[in-house]
Amino acid sequence: MAESMQHSFTVAEEKALFAELRKYKCVDAERDLYWMMLARYTARRVETLHLMDVDDACYALDTGYLNIASEKQKGGKAGNARGLDKSQSIYLVDKARTALLGLLKVRKQMIKRSKFDDFDENALILSKKRARMSIRMMQERMKMWCKRAGVPAGTPHWWRHTWAVRRLQNAAGSNDKALREIQDVLGHKYLTTTQIYTKPNRDDLRASMMEAAL
Repeated sequence: MAESMQHSFTVAEEKALFAELRKYKCVDAERDLYWMMLARYTARRVETLHLMDVDDACYALDTGYLNIASEKQKGGKAGNARGLDKSQSIYLVDKARTALLGLLKVRKQMIKRSKFDDFDENALILSKKRARMSIRMMQERMKMWCKRAGVPAGTPHWWRHTWAVRRLQNAAGSNDKALREIQDVLGHKYLTTTQIYTKPNRDDLRASMMEAAL
């Protein structure tokens, strides 16, 4: 579990990856930029991004909150035998709003320019064939972009970790309050699961080594 704490991007790596994505103006690159931004600024798992619909995006833009149905979350499938309710309402920060608007714009472009007649009428994030973009494709695309940007080969889940690490780094008050907030946003049942984020990350260790060299 502790090892997973290293599965996040440093500030410099995050900037490099997004900068690389912004170099390209094709719809595939823009789509990838926006879904990665959405993952980064909402801390959602790739499973949730994969299942997001146009209606989810429109409702979020209207209300300012991304309402996620239980069945679109890990362990929250409809008819779950344990009766778990995994539904969440996530406040939409400006960069998450930008990501949703971008995904809707790119979706229209992909439908208009595609040589395929059929398309998924519900899915927010589309593949080249205008079907719902698969989790595997998201993973492969992210690996490709990480390689191009010269950053560690992260997975879409790294954005979730990165959000939590950055929230803790930027905490103005006590870590206890920040940890409780992170626990709520990530949907962790136990605080002990969230406490892995108190482990020093690569940004912390780099700063420590630089201070020790003075």
